[in-house]
Amino acid sequence: MYNPNNPSNWSWSKAFKEMEKTVNQAELTQQSINHIAGYPGEANGLYMTLSKSQQDDVYEILNQIL
Repeated sequence: MYNPNNPSNWSWSKAFKEMEKTVNQAELTQQSINHIAGYPGEANGLYMTLSKSQQDDVYEILNQIL
């Protein structure tokens, strides 16, 4: 049986928490970009009109926030 207090399982527990954090961040980033881009699935939103460097800036800001 899985016991998170067992030292042999600590690395797995930490790995699952880190993966959960990464997936959550990716989902929030995608949702944010979708809303900026004119969600759902429209490619004519504000994000699409930004230059590549401005799009990179948006991702950088989102990474700092999330």
